[in-house]
Amino acid sequence: MKPSLNARGTLNDIARRLGVSSATVSNAFNRPDQLSPKLREKILATARSMNYSGPNPAARMLRTGFSGTIAVVYPDSLLRPFEHPTAAALLGGIVDACTERGLALLLPPGGQHAFKVIRNAAVDGLIVFSLPKNDLTLQAIKERALPTVIVDQPRLPKVPLVGIDIRASARACAEHLTALGHKRFGIVTFRLGADGYCGYIGRDRVKNSCFELNRIRVSTYLDVIDRAGPDVSVKIWEWPQSDEEGGRVAGENLLKEHPRPTAILATNDSLAIGVIEAARACKVGVPQDLAVTGFDDIPAARLITPQLTTTHQPMAEKGRLAVARLLTEGGPLRIMVPTRLIIRQSSDPSTLASDQETKIEVLAHPPSRSVE
Repeated sequence: MKPSLNARGTLNDIARRLGVSSATVSNAFNRPDQLSPKLREKILATARSMNYSGPNPAARMLRTGFSGTIAVVYPDSLLRPFEHPTAAALLGGIVDACTERGLALLLPPGGQHAFKVIRNAAVDGLIVFSLPKNDLTLQAIKERALPTVIVDQPRLPKVPLVGIDIRASARACAEHLTALGHKRFGIVTFRLGADGYCGYIGRDRVKNSCFELNRIRVSTYLDVIDRAGPDVSVKIWEWPQSDEEGGRVAGENLLKEHPRPTAILATNDSLAIGVIEAARACKVGVPQDLAVTGFDDIPAARLITPQLTTTHQPMAEKGRLAVARLLTEGGPLRIMVPTRLIIRQSSDPSTLASDQETKIEVLAHPPSRSVE
């Protein structure tokens, strides 16, 4: 059983027992290079005998005003950043940057529990990833008035953001398909609303989406398709999650259409991979009968057969930049990283005979700016 708080010695108690200053005892825990190994071990042994485990982090925070911790605010269950490849890559970049700077990381639960946690968390700053613009957690974030950086969405006035040029990236992908001559399109998107809807949707739902990133991505796809001529057609399927199961369900439904689409744009790679699996089950050849594109360039995009045409965005780099910007006063309000359209086998039959990729740079606008 752990000893009670009353049974524990203090830093001053240890100093008095050893006949040294309290600063010397403090150095044994915080600045070990200032002491000889023999003296430090003597102090630590005495501390253990008195049930003293080191300076109180809460007291240090009260004294300095800093906790040495930042929080990452995510809209979903705490498990999602570990399960989804894109969120995991972003989190990995954040962890790398925090490790380099000696910072701790707090991952509060998402959804309805995040509001209370954010209001009470002992943190120095917040990194907000892909919250919908009407999320209640935003109110708690505003009330705390802590240094905050947004990754991707929502784009808020005077709040620094790390992101990509969503329109340019989506436009390059859609124009690749229209240049191949496709006229019948499907769009598979993860959630546009917070109501868990699944099924076909119209353009009004896209226009009124509370998820800014997805709204811009899908509306840009539609703009490019509309310009492809008067004889084009497009159907949009929404799934509430960003997973392969959603792509399979969407693909199965879209491929039952008469006439069926010859090209499907998915708003992320997991959905696109599910569409390819649905096409295989329906005996529809990809890309001979159906072109499929994704977004993000997760590792599985290169492992599936055929390899997936997609837009690469550097999620780990976005995480590192978010931490750097959070710790920089007076930095740029917008840090935009470039993306690349990577053309692989899933969209163009001419690529089937080769494993080579075609990479098309999509420059950030405004120009990318980095933070040291």
